[in-house]
Amino acid sequence: MTLTHASAHEQETYNIIVVADGPMPANITDSGFVQGNIVVFRMKDTTENASIRVTIDTNQDGVFNGSTDDMSVWLVQSCELTENGTLVDETCAVSHSYEFNINATVGDYGYLFERAINESIVTNETYTISLQKDVHEEPGVPTLGECFGIGCEADVVAQEVEESQTELLIIVMGVAIVGIIGLSISIMNESKEQVLEDSEE
Repeated sequence: MTLTHASAHEQETYNIIVVADGPMPANITDSGFVQGNIVVFRMKDTTENASIRVTIDTNQDGVFNGSTDDMSVWLVQSCELTENGTLVDETCAVSHSYEFNINATVGDYGYLFERAINESIVTNETYTISLQKDVHEEPGVPTLGECFGIGCEADVVAQEVEESQTELLIIVMGVAIVGIIGLSISIMNESKEQVLEDSEE
């Protein structure tokens, strides 16, 4: 599972690996799983004659049916290929993906996980996919209702900070100039004393 965060949404894929013990992870609760993302179920159960089917309750009515929800075919661990590399059985699949619409309803979507051995269902579990709102926030771009431009408090604060920095710089320069003058006078006095001592000898 890999989800990255970006300022503008890029479609991301969330992988659920299905092994003999079931889907891993079983529930999607990641706050980064947002509208427009894809969930992929990958069949990796190596149990002999095992197959799985996933039904996502896309209309969130609590009923899992293929006519109004997203239902996979029975997925298997591997599919037989011809010499040309095409599927022997065109309905054979090892994974199933579902893309949540960019405007999909935010909230919890149930999914039904069915596991069969020799075409007899042995597992029938319900899990949850939590879909979060896709929020676009770009750095430097004001959000709705945020003040920007002339007359905003941020501009006033920035101007005050700039003025106080200028005042501080003037004070430091004044202290430095006084220090240089004092050092120069001290060096000149030492030079005069040294000249007087040399002349007395």
